[in-house]
Amino acid sequence: MRLDDDARRELWVAINSSLDAGDICEEVAAIIDERIVESDAHPEAFVTLEDDHRELRARRAAA
Repeated sequence: MRLDDDARRELWVAINSSLDAGDICEEVAAIIDERIVESDAHPEAFVTLEDDHRELRARRAAA
């Protein structure tokens, strides 16, 4: 999933707020950070959330 700058900032704030509240363990936070770095390095390997939803709706309609 590719996020625009505003969505990325919103996600980052939510993650940091969760960490401050103790809702996400450090291991999970590290995995999230790794996936963000991977997404930045290889954006062509990911689809947008809108594209994912569109594909899911198409599969449901075909079923």
